[in-house]
Amino acid sequence: MIDESALTLRLWGRRARRFVRWFGTRDRQDRLAMWHLDRLAHALADNGWRTKRRFDVSPATLRVGPTSHAPATEELTATHFGRWVYLTHSSPLPIPCADLPNAVTEVERILWHRLSPHRIDQGPA
Repeated sequence: MIDESALTLRLWGRRARRFVRWFGTRDRQDRLAMWHLDRLAHALADNGWRTKRRFDVSPATLRVGPTSHAPATEELTATHFGRWVYLTHSSPLPIPCADLPNAVTEVERILWHRLSPHRIDQGPA
């Protein structure tokens, strides 16, 4: 019979060491950027979007799309320019991190624009 308390303690010890190692390799700006991206990921997931956090790369990015294999995905990063903002690859304007509902709306607008390649007023190219 295996002592479950010893096994649980050993697993939590590994997780704690892994967290301390991860925490020690990241500076404060990286951790804050990940926190902002995590908040946005939770808000977008609540609205039905698929999110994938890529915190192992530098800078940390968040990939958002309607499904896991959709061609219309958007990658976001969070950075500090006097205030925290989200930057996207397709939109030149920064989105403020402080206003989370507005940020969710703006990211959804960008994604819907990428999902519909031809608007009604444009017609086919």
